[in-house]
Amino acid sequence: MNKWICVAIAALLATSATAEERYFVCVSDRDGSEVRLNRAAEGDKGSIVTPLIEGDAVVFKGVGNMTFLHIEGEDVMTFVVHTDDLSYDLSIKGPHAGTDHGKCEEVGA
Repeated sequence: MNKWICVAIAALLATSATAEERYFVCVSDRDGSEVRLNRAAEGDKGSIVTPLIEGDAVVFKGVGNMTFLHIEGEDVMTFVVHTDDLSYDLSIKGPHAGTDHGKCEEVGA
């Protein structure tokens, strides 16, 4: 059993060591507006910058995607970047409800 615990810890450390900060610039298919996303190297922290909103985001890594979650007031913004083709889907719930989609490009800092 100790062997498997050591293997699990080694895998976790290897995954953490390869984590890196990632930046995306995303453009709406609907109106051409731009969104900038950042995922920090460690943990689940990130940021989101739109023409109207700027703030911190919680980032969830999924299978084939990254979800940036930003809450401001009564609005909840869910921005999903599909890592296979770098398309995105945006959903806003709350008083400013809406949806959008488009393409992202991964860029350096």
